[in-house]
Amino acid sequence: MLGYSDSNKDGGFLASNWELSKAQKRLTRTGQKNKIKISFFHGRGGSVSRGGAPTGRAIAAQPAQTVGGVMRVTEQGEVVSSKFANRGTGLYQLEILAASVLAHSVKSADEAELKDIPEFEEALEALTGMSQASYASLMNEPGFIDYFNQASPVEELALLKIGSRPPRRFGASSIADLRAIPWVFAWSQNRHLLTGWYGIGSALNSFVTVRGDHGVDLLKQMFERSRFFRLIVDEVDKTLYQADMEIGRLYAGLVSEPDTGERIHRKIASEYELTRRMIGEITGRVDLSTRFPTFKRHFDRIRPQMDDIHRLQVKLLHEVRTQDTAAPSPKRAINALLLSINCISAGLGWTG
Repeated sequence: MLGYSDSNKDGGFLASNWELSKAQKRLTRTGQKNKIKISFFHGRGGSVSRGGAPTGRAIAAQPAQTVGGVMRVTEQGEVVSSKFANRGTGLYQLEILAASVLAHSVKSADEAELKDIPEFEEALEALTGMSQASYASLMNEPGFIDYFNQASPVEELALLKIGSRPPRRFGASSIADLRAIPWVFAWSQNRHLLTGWYGIGSALNSFVTVRGDHGVDLLKQMFERSRFFRLIVDEVDKTLYQADMEIGRLYAGLVSEPDTGERIHRKIASEYELTRRMIGEITGRVDLSTRFPTFKRHFDRIRPQMDDIHRLQVKLLHEVRTQDTAAPSPKRAINALLLSINCISAGLGWTG
């Protein structure tokens, strides 16, 4: 079982994917050595930070010889209805899945883009360590827990009653106690979306600072020749396009300590701008998502409505949280808040 969700929450997007990739390689080699057939169960959620990259590309980027004709995946929550709501789309999705598994099983051993290149692996190890350190720095920032609880609707998500599990484990007092699904869900509602990019900009910038022009050339080579690294860069690119730091600032205003809200939002926004710049340097494109015109066109069309709903949601969160606890619960504000959560998740195409 490959767990994308909790590994992402613990170490960030790049560290999660790289460590899972290495684990598959090691387990496959161990199985081959002992003549044991190893098959992997990919616990994929809807968002990219929970393994939800496009099916065909995600399978094509798996390490060579780790599929071997057998692959089990989960499709969770809203992804089930979007992919399998009717016979036509369901058949199409199964065809993509089957074709991708067969193609990887037959071709992966000889594909240049899946070869283990020592220089690339060394670079990924360095990038992973630096991105994880940057991610941990944010998690350990004083007041971060309060920021997360107050600058997102994480507590209010439980009112939706759309899942069997609470947002946090019994007796939770830290990030480690939070469940992975509401962790991703909450960061998407306030348009930070940091579970899909945070730490990568600092890692790339540090790598280039240390290695200079050779480092830039190496990253560009990895983008061109490594299917795994290209998938990471592409999904970060698209996630950054959906994130919005100005909308995020509105949610930061909900934090009871204004200085804390401003300080942490400034740290996140600074990393966002750095990541944007570094991704552009690797891809050679100044503007985000120009390489994904269909995706960009769709999100551009709904962005104005999304922004309006976010502004409304911030007002509703303030109203619900400041209501008189002794008075009967005003259902109008709560129902409107829950509807706004549904609208935003529908616009993004996933919950968590």
